[in-house]
Amino acid sequence: MKVSDRRIAEWWEAPGIEGREAFDEEVLYLNSLVEEIALPRWAILVRDRMPRWGFEPCAHRFLEGLEQVLSMIGTGRACARFGGCGDVPLSVRRELDQLGTSFLRWADVGNGNDPAPCSLGLHTADRAEAARAVGEVVLGAGKGPAVLDETIERWAEQARFPLARTLVDGEEAPLAVLARHACCYSVLWNIERLAHGIGNGEQPSVLACVPALRVAPKLDPLRISTLRDTAQGLAGWLQDLPPNGALEARIHALVGPRDEVRRWLVASLYKTLKLWQVQLDKLFNEKHTYMSLIVAAETRQKRFSPQ
Repeated sequence: MKVSDRRIAEWWEAPGIEGREAFDEEVLYLNSLVEEIALPRWAILVRDRMPRWGFEPCAHRFLEGLEQVLSMIGTGRACARFGGCGDVPLSVRRELDQLGTSFLRWADVGNGNDPAPCSLGLHTADRAEAARAVGEVVLGAGKGPAVLDETIERWAEQARFPLARTLVDGEEAPLAVLARHACCYSVLWNIERLAHGIGNGEQPSVLACVPALRVAPKLDPLRISTLRDTAQGLAGWLQDLPPNGALEARIHALVGPRDEVRRWLVASLYKTLKLWQVQLDKLFNEKHTYMSLIVAAETRQKRFSPQ
């Protein structure tokens, strides 16, 4: 097998597809198409930018990145994409800097104008120490991994009160998880949760990465519904159906004309979104019916085959 072929075949490291032995029939079908289609380099590069581990629905700019992938398919050109792990928008970085500074101010003087520090409650020594830990780690998140790790390690060694120690002690400590996943859409909400936990004397906790999608219907209702609607629009495109509504019309326009390369790309993108939807079904204990790529291809072949 050529290196380029192996790259295509082993690309499927996504939810529910952890290795080649776990490939389902749709993945095998998509891989088999590679042998029939002369894929241009841009198509392989575009497929590399599709949702899988590292480009997940929990990212701040997942939907923007998804729209960029749709556009890449249509234009036939790969480019940089938003929404990957570590992608923290400037607007979020600015809010993190402001919140970090507010926590430090509260730790020093016991007040702050931001909602999160105001949830810290009565200014006490243990709460002040915990607030300072939050402030320094949040500010450290914008200064790179080395500074961030040093900040967390220093706090793990110097924290005097149990409240601050629970925030920083161990890889799964709330501040360690929050700082590693500042690219998660829930990061600002998590900081509010930490403030409430400190103020109420509760065990501080955060939800980050894929588990944070459990609260997406509350925090960001359009995040999951747009993912599902996009997948549905791609399914319609693959079945040669007219768009159902303005969103599907936009999706069809973005991915462009129906040729064999774009059909493979759209089918691959649909499959990645289908895998994520199955993961979401498990997360929410729901059940949805999804189009089979193989059945759709067979139906289309019968429709266009000479009688």
